[in-house]
Amino acid sequence: MAQVTIIVPIYKVEKYLRDCFDSLLKQSSDDFTVLAVNDGSPDGCDEIIKEYVSAHRNKIQGIKKENGGYGSVLQLAIKECRTPYFLVCDPDDTLQPKAVETLLRLAKVSRADITIGAKLIMKEGQDIREYDAAYNKAYTRLKTNTVYNSGTQDFNDLFFIDPSPHAKLYRTDLARDINFPEHVSYTDNMLFYLSLLKAEKVIYTDEPLADYLVNRTGNTMTDISYPAMNGQIMVFKSILIQAENTRSNIPDMFWYRMFESFKFMLYQMKRMDGTKAQYEETMNYLETYLEKLTSYGKAIKPLYKKYSKSAIVERLRDEAMMSPKRYASTFEGLKIRLVAEFKEKAKA
Repeated sequence: MAQVTIIVPIYKVEKYLRDCFDSLLKQSSDDFTVLAVNDGSPDGCDEIIKEYVSAHRNKIQGIKKENGGYGSVLQLAIKECRTPYFLVCDPDDTLQPKAVETLLRLAKVSRADITIGAKLIMKEGQDIREYDAAYNKAYTRLKTNTVYNSGTQDFNDLFFIDPSPHAKLYRTDLARDINFPEHVSYTDNMLFYLSLLKAEKVIYTDEPLADYLVNRTGNTMTDISYPAMNGQIMVFKSILIQAENTRSNIPDMFWYRMFESFKFMLYQMKRMDGTKAQYEETMNYLETYLEKLTSYGKAIKPLYKKYSKSAIVERLRDEAMMSPKRYASTFEGLKIRLVAEFKEKAKA
């Protein structure tokens, strides 16, 4: 039986899908199967899937479903997964030839629950690939081919890893209980953070094993529309709720990273595409995420002081927003200013 399932979530990517499939079929290891999930794609993806399934029946399985978004694909695919491990390969990306071989070998040797590799950044129409270590080097330096054990100080450094699915091999049982929301983006963040909270062992390699296309037209990660922003907030609220049900001794670093996610969404709000009424509604929704985080303000604050690179005025404001007693008035003042500054984009 194969050891790895490669999950390919497919929606409006017919231009890239053959390259993705070809990269999987060129793997140096044969110890995998491909689960190609057509998420109700309206273009020619279904015909391409049928073509590859017909030519490689022993390697590629196709599933067609109604559109439900990335999270619905993960929910279905992980449920259908019959292998000990899985990885996700987005259909506009590709894997390096030794990706499966390297990730699986490291996982078996280390008995890791998550095995993580570096990646190469690609841009549309360019042949140049830029190396990306897959974590933020401004805050830490990960040791290659080294096991990180849960409960240690070093394990906290893993929370600086890019949560995207690229070159990440998961033990399947780790993710079976995650509840992924539908019709929203950022569910790959949910997969990474909730799996990391459950992991006992993680291993990282600085070898680049995936190619990541960052500027595809229609990439949902750059969507700042009213529905997309509300969906993003919903995902991170769900991460908080599910995290509390995952384990009791959650490391402080997790809560700090969730506060940084709040800051990221707050910055995105300044560019949100929608009406002023929708903007104010979304700001109110974002406040509900912040409110839940304030319960962990004492855990967040020391790490914020250690890692934040914000200017003094912003730091003081952020520290006020970590306080259960001060966050509401601080956020209200910020909201009033941002709503007043918000300008609706002219419709074409």
